[in-house]
Amino acid sequence: MLDFDASPYGAYVWPAFAITALVFIGMIVSAFSHARHWRARTEALRQIAEQAEAARPPAPPSEAHVP
Repeated sequence: MLDFDASPYGAYVWPAFAITALVFIGMIVSAFSHARHWRARTEALRQIAEQAEAARPPAPPSEAHVP
């Protein structure tokens, strides 16, 4: 069986565990939020690059003589 009795230190230990868990959950949420933001930014930049590539005039034919 698990023994969750922290005796006289319980008033300090359990709130510390709770604060640690909340901070850890906040860090995870923040990481996912930032990842979502940068994924959207990357996709937007990719679309801009594709549009610029499509709008670019074709390169002139090479004048190199191939025997």
